Amino acid sequence: MSESIATGSAAHAGTRTSASQDGRALRYRPDIDGLRALAILPILLLHCGVTKLRGGFVGVDIFFVISGFLITAIMVRDIAEERFSIARFYRHRIVRILPALLVMMTVTLALGCVLLLPNQLRDLGRSAAATSVFGSNVYFYLTSDYFAAASDAKPLVHTWSLAVEEQFYLLYPVLLWSLRGLSRQRLAQVIAGLALASFAIGGWLATTYPSAAFFLLPARIWELSLGALVALGAVPTIANRSIRAALCILAIAVIAASCIAISSGWPFPVPFALPPAIAAAVLLAYGGEGPTARLLGAWPLRTVGLISYSAYLWHRPIIAFYQIRHGSTLAPVETFGLLCASLGAAWLSFALIERPASRRWRSGSGLVPHAVAVVLLAAMAITGLTIAAKADDIRPLSPRQAMAASYLGWDSTDAGKRQFSTDRCFVLPTGRGFSPDCLRLSATKPNIALFGDSHGAHFSQALHTLLPGANIVQVTAAGCRPLLHGKGLPTCRTTMDAAFGTLNFKRIDTVVLSARWLDFEQPALLDTIRWLRARGTRVLVIGPSVEYDADLPTLIVRSDADGDSTLADGFRLSDRIALDRAMAGPVRAAGADYASAIDTECTGTTCRLTTADGTPLHFDHSHFTPAGAQAALAAILARHPVIRRR
Repeated sequence: MSESIATGSAAHAGTRTSASQDGRALRYRPDIDGLRALAILPILLLHCGVTKLRGGFVGVDIFFVISGFLITAIMVRDIAEERFSIARFYRHRIVRILPALLVMMTVTLALGCVLLLPNQLRDLGRSAAATSVFGSNVYFYLTSDYFAAASDAKPLVHTWSLAVEEQFYLLYPVLLWSLRGLSRQRLAQVIAGLALASFAIGGWLATTYPSAAFFLLPARIWELSLGALVALGAVPTIANRSIRAALCILAIAVIAASCIAISSGWPFPVPFALPPAIAAAVLLAYGGEGPTARLLGAWPLRTVGLISYSAYLWHRPIIAFYQIRHGSTLAPVETFGLLCASLGAAWLSFALIERPASRRWRSGSGLVPHAVAVVLLAAMAITGLTIAAKADDIRPLSPRQAMAASYLGWDSTDAGKRQFSTDRCFVLPTGRGFSPDCLRLSATKPNIALFGDSHGAHFSQALHTLLPGANIVQVTAAGCRPLLHGKGLPTCRTTMDAAFGTLNFKRIDTVVLSARWLDFEQPALLDTIRWLRARGTRVLVIGPSVEYDADLPTLIVRSDADGDSTLADGFRLSDRIALDRAMAGPVRAAGADYASAIDTECTGTTCRLTTADGTPLHFDHSHFTPAGAQAALAAILARHPVIRRR
């Protein structure tokens, strides 16, 4: 979400900023503030730990539609009345967006300097600089990866949607002004063409470069254009009030269903943002009266809608800093507390920053706000880059702490990519396709096949090191487990299906199956083992690794700084250990060897955190570092040799 929220709350509240269906009169519609609440609340609840609302992020798409509707209604009216001004348009946006945004960023940077480790602080400083030039969507696209738990520790990750809108509004006013001679119908046709082109681009990106589809403007224009089409009246006229009311009730149901059903692993925003986006458009077009208008215009929802921009701005840093300190799994009391903190901060921001700024600077014709905005944004960008450059000085660490902290974000480094064989034999949804060379069998060397997700790929380099005389066949992809008939992301399933369908398993000594196993997929794992055994190959299943509710390097630094050697114990997830114990028997009964990765680092309830030289065993919550992978795999291979005696 972002500015879509911003495009209306303060301006909409108490002033005339929305449009009737035919665009002839602008009037305040309380239901639009309620629709904002319907968008922001699922986002807040999802980020505060209500995981049943797994599709709560579709609130962003609803805001995009609202934004396109309101901005188009305002600009088309002003152009028709010959009082449109580019300078005034940007003055309104500067006053609406920047005060609360700059205060939030200032507070976030200050807290980051106290609470974050150097690597995290560097990322925060760079993301602040990118946000200052409304390019954070590009920054997060370029730095995003499959190891997405890291995004919980990015306090400014939510500003990507603000960047999308501002990029759109750099060109959109110019487009409308240049087409001012067209009729409303012809203008709607032009915008519909833009929407269709954007939807097609979004569909292509969603299947080829999912991260680009999510973060970048071309795949999002259609959502803003959808709201614009409603503002231009390019929707069917429905005279029957009962039909309009039924459509609006159905639209709310579609939004609710989308928040519950849609998963972050689905192709997005095309096609799965379409249902909530159309639902939002229906409510804008036909929801100005009737039962849904009374529901959405009720005081509680209307009030939340008024503070929705500030709620969006402040909720992510509040939650991120809390989770960095206390872990990503939230208890109900923590969820409630974070929700209250987010809404409380939003109300203070609205009352003390948004509303006063709008009253003081919204009106006028001078360019002073524009000049001040450029200076403040430049100062924020310089501050962010300076913090990024001086992160090690701002948060000095002891040698032991620095060693641990240096592994944060390891997977995105060149060395980390070599460990996983990323973009070659390990396929990411955001990366290049699988290389056929990874399936090549040797006629002279023993063939060992490594099948898995990222929790299999983290053994790739160690397997090559420990078995120099073997030919390693690696079939690893993010987004599914190595199962014969499994579910998961298309890029992953395509890789797995191709390997299971083409490899000659009779020529493979051992197939190693390693993944972040899920308990409900155990029957599919047992079927896969039996299928492989029937084809004459041995099977070694490596169980789940130790997993923490926070990045292990962060816990090591905190443990060392606080002098609390047991700190990490409180963050270790017990369900992984229970699953490890539950898998062993059935896997062996199905005909495979079973190796516990957890037993390689834990004895009873005590688990090592580092190797002898202080290297963390894991670089995030559960993925092994190279040293950790080699230590674990060496212990496993000592008990379970994978090369047959010749």
